[in-house]
Amino acid sequence: MLEFVIPCLLGLESLVGDEIRKLGLSDVRVENGRVLCRGEARDIARLNINLRCGARVILVLHKFRATDFESLFQGVRAVHWEDWIPREGEFPVVGYSINSTFSDPPPRPPPPSPPASRSSKRRSSTA
Repeated sequence: MLEFVIPCLLGLESLVGDEIRKLGLSDVRVENGRVLCRGEARDIARLNINLRCGARVILVLHKFRATDFESLFQGVRAVHWEDWIPREGEFPVVGYSINSTFSDPPPRPPPPSPPASRSSKRRSSTA
């Protein structure tokens, strides 16, 4: 069984939940701004075609708690992407969050310069 999340406009959650139940999917849970349910891979197309009030169907691949950017990175890294995306495939990412405690990622130090440029800086500062 796969888990799906269907985001929707606030106030339409119960309508989306009813539509999903009429399609025969299991474990339908209505939450603020989204509806969760379980189904088979073939249900992805059925949901996309038949839902009138749901925005899109999102497949849940992995769940984890992320309290900072490092735990977010490690959680995403733990997903078995090769099961879902072919080696030559692409995965564009556009992210957003709801009620997130994250802010912009901390600045990273610049990468070290190559040894040749470090020695030339030393020579130019002594001249």
